[in-house]
Amino acid sequence: MQPRRTRIARTHSTSRSRRTTSMQPVHASRTGNSSLALLHNSLHGSFAQALKSFAASTAILAASAVFAQAPATETPAIQSAPSTTDAASTPASTSTQDTQAVAPRTPIHTAIAQADPYVRDFNDHVTILSSPWMEGRLPGTRGMERAMDYMESQLKAVGVGPAFQPSDGSAKTYRQPFSLGGKREVTEESISILCGATTTALLVGTDFKLTSLGGDGTAEGAVAFVGYGLDDGPDGYTSFAAEHSLEGKIALVLRFEPMDGEGKSLWSGGDGWSGRAGFAGKISAVAKRKPAAIIVVNTPGANDPRVSSLTTGGGRAMSDVPVFMMSTAAAEQLVTLCGSTQTLMDLRTLADAPTTTTPRSFDLTNATGDAAKISISAKSETKPVLAENIVGVLPGRGALAQEVIVIGGHLDHLGQGDFGSREGPGKLHPGADDNASGAAGVILLGDMLTKAYAEISAETPLRTVVFIGFSAEESGLNGSRYYVEHPIYPIKDTVLMMNFDMIGRVMNGRLAVTASTESGMKEWYEPIYARSPLTVVQSAGRGGGGSDHASFQAVGVPILFAICADFHADYHTSRDTLAMIDRETSVLAVNLWRDLALDMAQRPARFEMESNTGPMRAQAMKVRAGLRTRDSDDDTGIEVVDVSKDGSADKAGILKGDKIIKWNKQDLKDRQAFVDDLRTHEPGDKVQAVVLRDGVEMTLYIELQGVPATP
Repeated sequence: MQPRRTRIARTHSTSRSRRTTSMQPVHASRTGNSSLALLHNSLHGSFAQALKSFAASTAILAASAVFAQAPATETPAIQSAPSTTDAASTPASTSTQDTQAVAPRTPIHTAIAQADPYVRDFNDHVTILSSPWMEGRLPGTRGMERAMDYMESQLKAVGVGPAFQPSDGSAKTYRQPFSLGGKREVTEESISILCGATTTALLVGTDFKLTSLGGDGTAEGAVAFVGYGLDDGPDGYTSFAAEHSLEGKIALVLRFEPMDGEGKSLWSGGDGWSGRAGFAGKISAVAKRKPAAIIVVNTPGANDPRVSSLTTGGGRAMSDVPVFMMSTAAAEQLVTLCGSTQTLMDLRTLADAPTTTTPRSFDLTNATGDAAKISISAKSETKPVLAENIVGVLPGRGALAQEVIVIGGHLDHLGQGDFGSREGPGKLHPGADDNASGAAGVILLGDMLTKAYAEISAETPLRTVVFIGFSAEESGLNGSRYYVEHPIYPIKDTVLMMNFDMIGRVMNGRLAVTASTESGMKEWYEPIYARSPLTVVQSAGRGGGGSDHASFQAVGVPILFAICADFHADYHTSRDTLAMIDRETSVLAVNLWRDLALDMAQRPARFEMESNTGPMRAQAMKVRAGLRTRDSDDDTGIEVVDVSKDGSADKAGILKGDKIIKWNKQDLKDRQAFVDDLRTHEPGDKVQAVVLRDGVEMTLYIELQGVPATP
């Protein structure tokens, strides 16, 4: 007879065995002073404890969202009481409406204190992890270090132990470090215009910027204008005169491609630009002619908002020589100071002409034929970037102790929108939903399961639970992939991986849960889903990708993946903030994960992989991406040849000429890998794609449309 499995009640005592956040009344007029005092404390005491206290005061600023959907019979409306000044200055009203009975208003601190303790804890965790202190939680930054410190301290506080024993015999640690390669940091960048005895230095950031599209170097040389830097245009169009040498010179290249009088492409056949307008083709064409450096100029009159900014790339290097971006105004200054008889617009007009007897490339000279010269300097260094997973262990016992359940959610986000942002860089991306909410859920589950294990009979066999805050998920599932390759316990002993990603905005109680298809799994989880007050929206198939569960599924581990069913437009923007989080439904999602984990921890048998869950190349395609592609010449990603109007890709903003380099946060090797992944999806699935456009990596989100039914 198997030992009896025990279910733990859904609620937990308000008397907490661990630390309890103080919820003292804080008047609205004093919030700033209180926050500043607690901020001061963090500089002189325990960082994690100061942040917990800081959250208690910060939480009142957004707490109205916590209970916004609570029935009035359970929690009165939360409103700030009017100040004495406001009350004194407001005349008494004699209208019938104003004399009707009004329900007494509950102070925010009282409403928080009356909430379920786990709702309060969830609020604390998300408040802290999405605060400006965490700087968007980009791996390798001070903010991410703080976030890791916080998660580590909270796992320790709830009784989840550290996972790793260092080889030097020092104390066990929660940290699992791994390399993210190197990050190029510019140490020197300069451009100076040399006109006779006069040297004019251009301003970094205003006039020019060094990009990541080239290498380092210093040079002084003549300025060679090369039009749009293209040698494969329609009807034999080329920017390069056969007799014009670029070797050792500074090549001045116009951005985009030939355009009409309105600044629109002559080659695209519609809106936007053709595939020739990007950086890749022109830098390749210019670089093979051996210049000392390349300067790409924002073309005057171009009908594109990007001409007002200096992109630094963000993609892979395309040349060994330095590649700069220069503003239109600085390029005009260059042409003027060097005494050229032509303006920058004159040069553009020449480059725009479909046919011309005048060469489109030549050295810039003044009226007397003296060559214009500039000097450039570009120096950088590559600094290693390290990331760390935060990993804790709740030991099992008995016959099941050697088998493992992994519960995870990624801790990292996008920093200042450094990559992957739908808005571009320069704004703090708090990542409250993505994925401070999931990391908070992992911490709560550490608390819940630690208490539950203590209450279950010591004779009941229990599986070991590993809790992980993954790092570098946003840049390609790097943390989860590293863990799978370097697990604490043999990966074959991991019986289930449960992943949280974006559970903070479960609108209308709809939680999407994706499961793999091992034998017996559906029969196991459906009764547990049915007990949840949430509406569980099940996704068919193998579970898809796009989050850390995919790394486990790739090596045959059964998975469950929870995410908000109704995706929101604030994903990967600066608008993913604390104010939008629904704490109560988030905790309902955590409760569902707790019930599943507790049941799986005691389930005698593990799930068996079905024979048909391997590669799915033969499976019928249920979705269409709405684009035609081909393998790229450099074996990195696939190039978009055409985009179907109003199709999935078109609605997501993918353009002809884009190169898709990542799909579902995985490097895209070739077109076959792209097609194979499409076969795993259902209509309505949302997939993240990273495209390379004009040398800049852009993250787009595609909702896949279904294949039309055959009549």
